[in-house]
Amino acid sequence: MEEAVRPPRLGVVVPVHNGAATLPRVLEALTSELRDGDCLVVADDRSGDESADIARSHGAEVVPSRAPGASAARNSGAAACHADWILFADSDAVPRPGWRGRLDERLGGDCDGVQAVYAPEAPGDSAATFYKNYYYHYTFTRRIGEGPVPGCGTFFLAVRRGLFEDLGGFDARIVKASVEDADFAERLSGAGGTIVMAPEIEVYHLREYGLRDLLRYEWDMVKAKVHHLLRRDSGHGPASLSLAGPSSMLAVASASLGMWGLVLSLLLLTLGAGWALWPAVASALMVGALLPFWASMMGAGGLRGLRACAVSLAVHLVHLPAALTAAAEHASGRRY
Repeated sequence: MEEAVRPPRLGVVVPVHNGAATLPRVLEALTSELRDGDCLVVADDRSGDESADIARSHGAEVVPSRAPGASAARNSGAAACHADWILFADSDAVPRPGWRGRLDERLGGDCDGVQAVYAPEAPGDSAATFYKNYYYHYTFTRRIGEGPVPGCGTFFLAVRRGLFEDLGGFDARIVKASVEDADFAERLSGAGGTIVMAPEIEVYHLREYGLRDLLRYEWDMVKAKVHHLLRRDSGHGPASLSLAGPSSMLAVASASLGMWGLVLSLLLLTLGAGWALWPAVASALMVGALLPFWASMMGAGGLRGLRACAVSLAVHLVHLPAALTAAAEHASGRRY
C-alpha cells in the first residue's frame, strides 16, 4: 500500500505597517486553513498601532523587521519561518475560502512559485478603488491568463523556500512597496525558476483609494518601474511590468501615449492647426485600445464601472510624465 504524500509545510509571512484596521480579517482567513506543521509569522515594520498585539491574539509569531520597508519585512519574516514553501500575504488582502486546497494542488506541480489574483469586487463605493482593483483582476486574468508568468505580486505569492534563500530574498534597497516583486521574479526567472498564475485562487483587496490617492500611487509606481527597468542587469530574466511581460501591456502603453497625443492635437486644433485632425484621430485610436477593458469593467461594475472608465483616463495621463521624470532622475545618477 502506497504511503500518502504529505502536503508541503507552509510558512505564511505577513508584513505589516500600521495595519490594525485590516489585519484581523486577513489573519482569520489564513489561520482557518493552516495545518499541523505550518507556521504563521507577522513581520512588524515599525507599526505604531495595535498590529503586533492583534497578530499575537491570532496565534502568529511576531518578529520585528530588520530594516525599514516591505522588502526587509518580508525577508525578516521568512528567516523566522521554517517550512517547505513560504507564502507571502499582504495585511490588506483576504484570500477566499478554500485557498489552501487550491494552493496545495499547485504546489504539487513543477513550479517554484504560485501567484494568486485579485478578485473583481472592490470595497466601498469609490470609482478609483473599483478601477484599481478591476484593473489588476483584468490584467491577471485576461491580459496574462493561466500559466508561467514573468512577474509576481507579493499580495499572495508562494515560493519554494530553498530557492528564495538562494536568491537572497527581496532586494531591501527597494524600501517602498513598489517593484520589489518584479525584481525578485526576474531574478528567479534568471536562475531558471518558474512562477505560475493560479486564477482559481482569489484574494479580496481591502485597500481603498480616492482619486488623488490613486494618481499619486500611479505616479510613484510608474517612476519605480522605469527606474527598475533602467537599472536591470544580466542576472535578471525577462522584464516584468504589473506582473505581466511588456507584450501584455501594449494596450496600456498605447493608451498612455495616445492620451497625450490627443490632448496636444486638440489644443493645436483649437489654435487653428487643421492638420492636427489626423494626429487626433490616430491618438484616439490608440486610446481605443482600452475599449475591451472598459467594456469588461462596465459589465462588472455597472454605473460604478462607467465612472471608473473616466478615472482610467486621468490615470493614463499620469503615466508619460512620470516615466519621463524617472528617466531624467536615472540620467542624473539616481537608481532607487
